[in-house]
Amino acid sequence: MGGSASSHQHPQILQPQPQHHASLAPSSSLTFQQQGHDNHFHPEQEYSQRQQQQQQQATQAAGGMVRPATAARPQLYSDFFRKYELTIEFSNLRNPHHCPSGLYVMPATDNLNLWFGTLFVHKGYYRNAVFKFQLIIPQEYPDRRPVVQFLTDTSFHPLIDNHGYLALQYQFPQWRPHRDYLFHVLHFIKAAFKKCVLDTVVEKQAVNKEAYRMYRNENNIFAKLAQQWAQLSITESHLYNNFPNHNTIKFGPLSEQEFVDLKQKMMNSATQTGMSFPTGEKNSSLESILQS
Repeated sequence: MGGSASSHQHPQILQPQPQHHASLAPSSSLTFQQQGHDNHFHPEQEYSQRQQQQQQQATQAAGGMVRPATAARPQLYSDFFRKYELTIEFSNLRNPHHCPSGLYVMPATDNLNLWFGTLFVHKGYYRNAVFKFQLIIPQEYPDRRPVVQFLTDTSFHPLIDNHGYLALQYQFPQWRPHRDYLFHVLHFIKAAFKKCVLDTVVEKQAVNKEAYRMYRNENNIFAKLAQQWAQLSITESHLYNNFPNHNTIKFGPLSEQEFVDLKQKMMNSATQTGMSFPTGEKNSSLESILQS
């Protein structure tokens, strides 16, 4: 939806900007086993304990209503608890190791069960890509697995079908309530574009058979097509097309003056945090990043 590109325009994330971003630590690393494909993240005990404490507080606030701690859910499960659990999960993304680096999410303004996200890919076959997606959380969550759909006209990935849906069943063959969480899904979204995952996909798991066979048999061609998709994702027609209208993460062109002002703010912030620069080359490395 953007106009023609010029040398004086730079991409900008418009308001509201997502706030939750953290680096991936070894304790949250992925494990992929080629034998048996038991590909699961290891849930963090700290996270579960924190959620249980917060749920107990919610129970007291709701007048002492107690949710059964059995696998069989009551048919009339309070919407209050479901929304509260989602609020807890989103709030906990600000904690270290929960939201992977380079990935941003924000719920829709009028629907807590719909999150919009953007993934910046820096390495691998899809390097430099900016992939937009939506995380659709069913009303029955956490009993049912969420759905991830990439918001793109075309896709080229063994685990993404022609409609943009990511095959979460690869990582979560059986969704386990209160053991599998949304932050596990976010980590898998990022990991899906890494070689360590692509190497472990078998044909029966691939929802894009052509991409799978090309990855296995014609890897050079696969690499070129993956890069074509990555480059397409950062064109104005895709990057500035803020579909759907209620998408809470929006991109737009940045004027030259806005770029200069933003760069100055970043320089000032770097100075205030104690970042040092070589004599005579002040801000050279940071400026090269901003100009890229």
